Amino acid sequence: MKKIAYIIIWLMIFACTPKKEKYGKLVVLEHYFVYEIDDSYYPHDYFVEVDLQEWLDTSLFVEKRNNHLKIINKSLVGRVEFTISKNLDILNVEYDGWNYINGYETQYTVEKVILSMNVNPFESDQITGHYTLQIRETFLAEKQLKEEGVNDIVTFSTFNGKFKVYSEQEKEKGRDWIISQNELLQGIKDSLDVYDFPHERARFSFGNDSLSNLLNQFEVKRSETTEEKRSDVFFEMIIDENGKVIPESIIVKSMKSSDELIRRLRSCKSLMFNWQSAIYENKPVKSKINLPIRIKD
Repeated sequence: MKKIAYIIIWLMIFACTPKKEKYGKLVVLEHYFVYEIDDSYYPHDYFVEVDLQEWLDTSLFVEKRNNHLKIINKSLVGRVEFTISKNLDILNVEYDGWNYINGYETQYTVEKVILSMNVNPFESDQITGHYTLQIRETFLAEKQLKEEGVNDIVTFSTFNGKFKVYSEQEKEKGRDWIISQNELLQGIKDSLDVYDFPHERARFSFGNDSLSNLLNQFEVKRSETTEEKRSDVFFEMIIDENGKVIPESIIVKSMKSSDELIRRLRSCKSLMFNWQSAIYENKPVKSKINLPIRIKD
């Protein structure tokens, strides 16, 4: 009887012991996720193609229940389904790709997964997710091939994917507006669409030597400045997408009175119009530039 009692106790302990989760936990990274950039993660993208609009509307499915969440992410290369518990354990992951080899039946098994989101999906509907799957692909030879001595094929692959639940405002405003908002939140540009960190900075059309010669005509007396030792004062201006200076943007620093100098700068057509605009993501953009004016002792 004692032996039977011990067996029952061990069975109860085993049954009550939590099983180790196969896939681990969803990682919530509370920072701004940039979904729309081109990277190594294959997108579910609402704005990919106009003629795919109806399909894309249904390519991301999120079902939230009391104690678990199901996310189905379909793309042009496959289908992924995640089941997540309320305490963010990844309970199950299924992958179905579009790979096909004539004469074989294809089976996919997700061996490992890394899944991260910008928020807890049980607390917010505006989720953005990135994931990496390690997939075991088993190609089972059909009967005719097996009779010819052909074996099954097993390969391993990695798939990076991402998805996003777009708000109604984002759908209405469109992709360009979303990218613009991303750039504002990342500090790439300011609210006036001026880029602080373009990929290529604005350049004077006739070269730096010509620009230096042009600026020599604006040199100022030290008595007109607040500088005691430096050999230059600086002015800032914004060059627009068309390579023209925005006159109202000119600001001169370290001058006791800058009105007259600003007037002279604005009236110089060579300075105001001969620029190649800055470039960001292969498009011309507004940018700031700082230039020196020599101080004459």
